[in-house]
Amino acid sequence: MSMTTIEFSVPTDIYEQAKDICASCGLTLEEACVRFLEATVACGDLPFPYTQQDIEEAKSIGVKMI
Repeated sequence: MSMTTIEFSVPTDIYEQAKDICASCGLTLEEACVRFLEATVACGDLPFPYTQQDIEEAKSIGVKMI
């Protein structure tokens, strides 16, 4: 299977909290991101309930692709 590298920036506090949560589940943040992408593909949508307001808030966080 070929692989693609993804790089992006997120707020440091979100990164640190997410990393700690993943570690408590026995995953690296990278492993958790791969699982999220797999679940997204399997669902054909985001793998959790959301509203349009949730989408707008996510866009406002300022995540930037590198």
